[in-house]
Parts: sequence; C-alpha cells; structure tokens
Amino acid sequence: MNKRRFSYGLLVTLAAAVMVGCGDSTPPPDTAPQPTAAPVDTAAAAPTVAETAAPAPTPGPEPPPPPLKSSKDKWGGAKWVEDFSGDVQAAADVVAKKKAGKKDPDNKKYNAAMDTAKAAAADNVLETTSTSFNWNVKGKAAHTLTLSDVKGDDPSTLTFNITKDGKKDLSKKPIAVTVTFKDDSTFEMKDPFAKDPSKAMTLVFKKQ
Repeated sequence: MNKRRFSYGLLVTLAAAVMVGCGDSTPPPDTAPQPTAAPVDTAAAAPTVAETAAPAPTPGPEPPPPPLKSSKDKWGGAKWVEDFSGDVQAAADVVAKKKAGKKDPDNKKYNAAMDTAKAAAADNVLETTSTSFNWNVKGKAAHTLTLSDVKGDDPSTLTFNITKDGKKDLSKKPIAVTVTFKDDSTFEMKDPFAKDPSKAMTLVFKKQ
C-alpha cells in the first residue's frame, strides 16, 4: 500500500521536474514588422525655376523716334546769345596775353581781359524769324537783316542770303550765310560782316 503511494508520488514529482527543466514550449507570438517612413525625394518635391518664375511678357514694338526738327524750325522765332568759345575765345586769349604782358604773376590782368571779352560776346543777341533777323548789341539793333532764298529742310544746315541791312540794299551783292546746327539749341556760322570773309571767325550761338 505504501509502496504504491510512493511510486505514484514519485511519478508526479518526476513529471513536474521535467516540465520545469524544459520550460514553456509554446513559441512567442510573431511580432508584425512596423512600416517605416519612405524617404522624401527633396529634388522631386522642390519646385523648379521654370515652375516658380512667371513667364516673361512679350515685348511690343518700340514706338518710332520723334521726327527731327528741320533747321528752319530751329532757327525761326527764337533768341540766341553768342557763346564765348571756339574762335572768339581763342582770339580773346591772344589779346589778353598781350595786354597782361610778362609781369602778371597772379594772372589778374589776363583774367580781367578775358572777362571783358566774355561779357562783350554775351552782348551779341540775335532775334530770328523765318525771313529776317535782328543782330542786337547791348540791347540795341546793330543790324536789321532781310533774308532771301532760305533753305533749311535738313535738320543740321540752314542757308540764306542777306539782301538788306536796315535801309541798305544788298540785293546786288547778297551775303551768303550757312548756319550749322550742333543740336536744337546751338548753332555756328561765319561772321557775315567780317572785313575779310576768308578770315572770318566762326561764331557760336546758343538759344536763350
């Protein structure tokens, strides 16, 4: 009786020991792999220059330049004052140096002579129309001139003949004048009243 109980008890004890030694034979449940974030293609995501820049507007035709004024239009109905430059300034320089002499360390005499010449040039004012012009010196008319054969369709060159100076008739031997415009406000011409036309100075006038 006791032998049977011992044998049964021994079997139960052995079975328990085997279970402890082997551990739990049930495998752990499989863990599902977690999805990872896909890498962002920054080059593909960024907008290109072509996508961000607005299309350039198509330029329209440029407006035509304004027509050039003819020399007749520049000449007529204006006042012009003689400019102290060119031949006039060069001649004044020669005279001023002679007046100053060698004993002028501060150029006072020279500068005074040049200032006088410059003021004299500014006293010459022309009042022009399409068929005449007055040459005023210090506000008084030195020449009242009548013109003929006025030609000035070209924007830079005007030609005419002086046929009358006040009451003096010059029609038998008119004075031919060529006016050359440097721009709309500046012209030059040979002095029409020079004693020797071959040595006439070129005079420059600017619009007042």
